[in-house]
Amino acid sequence: MIADKLVALRRRAGMSQQEVARAIGVSRQTVSNWELAQGAPALDKAAELARLFGVTIDDLARDDVEIMAARGPAAPRDVHVLRALVGRTATVELSDQVLSEATILEVGEVWLRVSCEIKRAAFGRPKVERARTVRLIDLGEVCAIVMDGPDADGEA
Repeated sequence: MIADKLVALRRRAGMSQQEVARAIGVSRQTVSNWELAQGAPALDKAAELARLFGVTIDDLARDDVEIMAARGPAAPRDVHVLRALVGRTATVELSDQVLSEATILEVGEVWLRVSCEIKRAAFGRPKVERARTVRLIDLGEVCAIVMDGPDADGEA
């Protein structure tokens, strides 16, 4: 999964493979190999990639973290109001889907980190399994956030 994440993050940053390679001190072919899942970055290079793209090493390495990025760099945003929502449960409306009962874990300058339940088809089973996952969402993908529950109007 790191390969798909690297492609999404590079495209979101509006960078070429060559630009990423120069920024972290590797060859363009090395970046290409990582994006094609023909190898993975060493820990020091993973840390440099994380810093370059404004994510954590966990975001790159963990399979339960999905990166949802818009294509191309986003305009700067004032996120101070969103930071007050950390720890709260909300419905997050994205440009192509809605995440119900998403717990807002963190708000960064360009990313919204949420924990939400997803449905996955279980191989060989007719049932759909539910699992919690962490999604790192490009703020450019967020259309609206609607607070859930009794505290949505400020009451306990």
